[in-house]
Formats: sequence, C-alpha cells, structure tokens
Amino acid sequence: MCIIVDANRLGAFLADPATEDAAPIRNWLDRGGRIVYSTGGAFATEVGYRTRAKLLSYAQAGKAKLIPADQFAEDERAMRDSTDRRSDDPHVLALARWTGVRLLYTGDPGLIADFKNKKLVDRPRGKVYSRAANASLLTRTACTLHV
Repeated sequence: MCIIVDANRLGAFLADPATEDAAPIRNWLDRGGRIVYSTGGAFATEVGYRTRAKLLSYAQAGKAKLIPADQFAEDERAMRDSTDRRSDDPHVLALARWTGVRLLYTGDPGLIADFKNKKLVDRPRGKVYSRAANASLLTRTACTLHV
C-alpha cells in the first residue's frame, strides 16, 4: 500500500525523530510501504528545499515515488473545477485519483472530507490516517501504482 502525505503533515513526518503520530508511518516504510508525491500544484510553494531533498532521499531508497504533475494535470483541472470539493487541495485529490493511492496522511478537515467523498475519490474509497491510532490502516504494504 502507498500513502500520500499532505504538505501540512510533512514537517511532522520528516522530523528527526518522527513525531508520535508519524512514527508508525516511518516504521511502515521500512516494511515496504511507499510515499507517493508530486512537486506540482501548491506543493511547489508550500514545501521548502530541505523537505524536497528529504523526499528525494526517500525516493532514492525506494520508499517514495515522485509522480510528475503534468501526468495528471487533466485530473487536477477537473478537481479544481469540481463543485463538490471543499478543500484547497485539488492537487492531492488528483494525485490520488490518477495513481490509485487511497491512503492519505493529513490533518486538514476539508481535505479529509474531500478524500472520503465518493464523488471525488472512489473505487475504492479513500481512507485517512491522521494520528497514530490509525496505524491499522497501514497493514497492507504492497504498493501497486496505476502508473
């Protein structure tokens, strides 16, 4: 299984040592889980150089996969234009739809609602990891991307 880490949780996730909520994800990565991310959309302005460098090191270790934003630009436009969307994260929703990743680490209430909205993320529905108590969502480590 793969996970998308929202920009609002990257700091906690990449902290050394990892925060209590992010630690189960970091352990899961050591057992075969992967982060899926893209540097397009708002991510490019929300995330600093050091964070991008750390994500690149995860990618080089086989623990993360960078998806170029141009590969799912059409999905992002559709999400941006959607009247069902409540969050300001069309890029995250488009990344999930295009890759098939259905697990998200975020604390953004609007994005949580959007990710669980059947009209926006479906087949299968999205699941949200927001704290360590959600560690059971990390049980499957096979990561098959639709890319």
